[in-house]
Amino acid sequence: NIVVARVRTSTIGNVQLSPREGIHGPKHGAQRNCKQPGSPEHVFNPLQQGTAMLPDVSKILNNFVANPDERRLMIAILSMVALFIISFIALTRDAARRKSSLTRSGFLQKERVSVPLIDKKELSHDVCRFRFGLPTDQTVLGLPVGQHITMYAPNMRGLVGGEWNKKPDPEGGEKEIQRKYTPVTSDDDLGYFDLVIKVYVRGEKDQFPDGGKMSQYLNSLVVGKSTVDIKGPIGRLQYMGKGRFMLGKKYLPIKKQIGMMAGGTGITPCLQVITAALKDPNDKTEISLLYANQTENDILVRDEMEALQKKHPQRFKIWYTLDRPAADWGFSKGFIDTEMIKAHLPPPSSDTIILMCGPPPMVKFACEANLEKLGYAKDSCLAF
Repeated sequence: NIVVARVRTSTIGNVQLSPREGIHGPKHGAQRNCKQPGSPEHVFNPLQQGTAMLPDVSKILNNFVANPDERRLMIAILSMVALFIISFIALTRDAARRKSSLTRSGFLQKERVSVPLIDKKELSHDVCRFRFGLPTDQTVLGLPVGQHITMYAPNMRGLVGGEWNKKPDPEGGEKEIQRKYTPVTSDDDLGYFDLVIKVYVRGEKDQFPDGGKMSQYLNSLVVGKSTVDIKGPIGRLQYMGKGRFMLGKKYLPIKKQIGMMAGGTGITPCLQVITAALKDPNDKTEISLLYANQTENDILVRDEMEALQKKHPQRFKIWYTLDRPAADWGFSKGFIDTEMIKAHLPPPSSDTIILMCGPPPMVKFACEANLEKLGYAKDSCLAF
């Protein structure tokens, strides 16, 4: 299309333009008849006028070559633009690599990081499932089976100065506390991980008047707003699958039977190994669990475990013992002893490994001491 303009008062070169109609033509887009140059009705046509409206490219290039100052300025500008483009590409690629790394190798890199609380569900009157989010919905936590994470929280003061739950508080002078937890989810669950934790609230139990430091802190977090710091993976024991364990950097002989003894919240690392073994159809390892608690209401993840037992009756067996059972309780009563171990765990053998997790007194006196009496090799009895 030919751009036309009616001349009145303004000029470009030797051509007059109308300030009202400009170079885009008359007000209503009607094209005027061409008149002789200099006449009031002359219409400007750039195709007829040559290159009067176009910049003189050759002149600009000549000035650039002849003028060192202009040349240096132009080179500096182009260099800055090139540097910006290169930096932008590098940052984009780096972000993509980080995202790919989180998806491929896992979020946990043995550095302290923050994770948001994205969901919370009460499983019973004093047990909650806390769900924490990862950077993307495809991010893998990156926690090997059998290992755990460390979680951090501000310290709390007891009702009595220097004490916690009627005993001297070893963390009394610390600003921060830390606890170890094993998620009940696995790396098959992308974008989040779950912790199942028993919450000890201050003033609810006579034997624990101050409650639990970490559990109360987690219970105070607000879904969608609060974050907590974690670090991992932590631990020397790792289940590689098909009866193969790694302790530190050393592979242990393949085991056909796994015996487990757990107390209270110590069930979570056991559940992690149980789940990993049973979901692999090529893993033929047999697992027996002896699980100790104070009361029946204290049994954690019972539904999940009994569902696994029902699905894999030949490979997974559970036996419970309680300190204070009801009259109609159908399992054992009291602390773990040699009779319970002989009745419900695999016997000593080169094909057997025993895993333990629970309060230190339980592991030392109820588990390790009784295993030694029954002739289990020390290197086949491992605590998480």
